[in-house]
Amino acid sequence: MTQHKVPTLTERLQEIVELSYRILCNKVAAGSIQIPNEASMQMQLGTILNWVGKLYELDKYDHIFVELESPKEIAETCKSKGKARCDIYVTLTNGNSKAAAAIELKHLKKDPNEAVTDNRFFVLQDLENLEQYKVVEPELMCYEIVYTDNTNHTINKAGLTVNIGDGATSPQVLGYTQGRKVTLQGHYTFLWDMYDNGSEKHCFLKISF
Repeated sequence: MTQHKVPTLTERLQEIVELSYRILCNKVAAGSIQIPNEASMQMQLGTILNWVGKLYELDKYDHIFVELESPKEIAETCKSKGKARCDIYVTLTNGNSKAAAAIELKHLKKDPNEAVTDNRFFVLQDLENLEQYKVVEPELMCYEIVYTDNTNHTINKAGLTVNIGDGATSPQVLGYTQGRKVTLQGHYTFLWDMYDNGSEKHCFLKISF
């Protein structure tokens, strides 16, 4: 006989986010959905999170909430001056307790005029904001999800000012142009998920803490 228990809200929410991420990756790679910009990426992932989340409403009191552009008050960061908007904020609640996850997104579309180093720096800015969300909510699960069709972002090159290539580790302090500086408490390793359907390459990055 195998004993089972109903997974906790936190365990279920973690599964919801992980499964939703994989569904998004596969749907984009297979071509069933298009994400030409960050707004469409946010909408598609938010929809998938809601669909998947409904399946994890196990008790009659369980409810999944998916909020886009959720306002947050945090300490000042390089990106936000005390007020931020979290791209996707997900809550699974049973009325008495809850589990919550914050998701920041970056869509780095390949373009001949793309500010490549700036885009990489923006990923670090998101991580800094996520850390501050967690200061306010210590039990919060945090995710940074990045999409690009520019494989240059995934290459780990020595000497890059900002390196988010596969296997690279984030710096804890990084000064950048125009007096900008990111300060991170944690070390994050960038591990990319690569999809090649023969005609296009789709690259996804997920960092969680």
